[in-house]
Amino acid sequence: MSAAGKSKATTGEYAWWGQSRWPEFCFSFIAGLTPEDLLRRLGLTEDPDQEGFATVEVGRAEGGSVMVEWGGAAGILRDVVRDLSAGTSMASISRNVNHHSHFVHAIDGRTVAYLDPMFPHWTLSADPGRLRQDLEELGMLPEFDPDDDDFFPQYIEAALALAERCTGVRLERRHLQPGALPYCTSIAR
Repeated sequence: MSAAGKSKATTGEYAWWGQSRWPEFCFSFIAGLTPEDLLRRLGLTEDPDQEGFATVEVGRAEGGSVMVEWGGAAGILRDVVRDLSAGTSMASISRNVNHHSHFVHAIDGRTVAYLDPMFPHWTLSADPGRLRQDLEELGMLPEFDPDDDDFFPQYIEAALALAERCTGVRLERRHLQPGALPYCTSIAR
């Protein structure tokens, strides 16, 4: 397995997300893989003309590769998670148009954490305590106040930092600019 997850990324390092206006997305962080390896594992072929539904963009990032999908959730699908994490570590964050979010972390083909970044104490994880220290350090386990509707507004920034901590892969704002990632293809299979 790849040596990943040594990062101590902070929510502040992803503060740029606060100026973002992307309502629905799926970002995947894959440790130690090249974009070509990622595409090969998923059985995908580059298609520079691909756009619209089920389109993913893939590129290099510090520590490995990132896969970006606008309006989809391929990076949290069981088969995709299994294939991308085989022999390494991967994490994905997705959010739909209603701001319902998911965070998945897998190591060597096995999902070890599955949670909602807005409410991470409600987890379906195989090992719920595995990420506890990171969740606490990132402010993701606040005291719940039923009268406070906006108790953790930076949950995406924290989830991005958590994904970096789990994989050692850093997503940068530049990765999210149109055409910034060199590989484009359809994830529909």
